[in-house]
Amino acid sequence: MTTFHVRPLTSVLGAEITGLPRVDTIDDATLAELMAAVHEHKVVFVTDQEKLDDDGHLAFMLRIGAPYVHPLAHVAGKTDPIVEHIIDDADHPPFQDRWHTDVTWDLEPPRIGSLRPIEMPASGGDTLWASMYAAYDSLSPRLQEQLEGLTAHHDLGDGEAFKSKGGEAIFEMAKELLLDTRHPVAPVHPVTGRRYLNVNRQFTRSIVELEPNESEALLGFLVDHAVHPNYCLRHSWTVGELCVWDERATQHFATAGHYPARREMARVAVGDPV
Repeated sequence: MTTFHVRPLTSVLGAEITGLPRVDTIDDATLAELMAAVHEHKVVFVTDQEKLDDDGHLAFMLRIGAPYVHPLAHVAGKTDPIVEHIIDDADHPPFQDRWHTDVTWDLEPPRIGSLRPIEMPASGGDTLWASMYAAYDSLSPRLQEQLEGLTAHHDLGDGEAFKSKGGEAIFEMAKELLLDTRHPVAPVHPVTGRRYLNVNRQFTRSIVELEPNESEALLGFLVDHAVHPNYCLRHSWTVGELCVWDERATQHFATAGHYPARREMARVAVGDPV
C-alpha cells in the first residue's frame, strides 16, 4: 500500500491528495483508502498525474465502479464506456455553467465522476462543487422529516447542451425513453449512511407527492438552498491533476467566464461498485 497525504480544502468538502503515483498503477489497498477519502471529503484533487493518459484514466475509473454509458450515447448505438473530451472554444460555447448533478434524469445515474484538465485558458475555467450533506444537515428537523417520504421528477430540461453534442434527433429519442424518472428527495447514501439533498435546478422539475403550487414553492427553496456559498468549494484547475468526486453527495457548476478561450477537460463517470 502507498501512503499518501490528504489536505482538507474547506470544512464541508474538498481535499487535495499528494504522494500518489499515477493512479492507474496503485494497488487495491491504496485504491480503497483513496475512495474512503472521496466519500469523506466528497471531492478530491489528486496531484502529480501528468503522465496519466485516456487509457489509464478509464482503466482507473473502471476499478472504482461499473461502466457507465450516457443515455444519449446509448440512443446513438454506443455500448462501451469512453473518456469524453469536453471542449469549450469559440466554436463550442460552454453549457455547464448551471448547478447540477450529472444525469439525474437517468434511472441509474453515475455514482462517481472524474475530470482531468487537458488544456486550460490563461484565466478562468474554474469549477464549483456544493455538499448535499451540508445542505440537508442545515435544514430544520421538521423539514427534514417532511422530505423523507417525497420523490422528485427529473428530466433533460431544455437539452441545449445535449442537442449541441448529439443533435436534435438523438435528444428527442432519449427524451421519449425517459419520461418518468423519479428519485427520492432526501435519500440515504449507501456507503456513508448519511442523508443528502437530491434535487438540482437543471434537471429536477417537480415534487411528485405535492400539488403544483406546493411543489414549485418547496422545490424553488431547496434548489437555492442546496448551493448556498457556505456549502461550496471553488477550484482553479492545474494541468496534471485528477479530480474524483461523489456524484450523489454533490452538485457542481463549471464557470464559463473564460469563453471564447479554449478549455478542454477529459471526463469519465462510473456506476455503483462492481
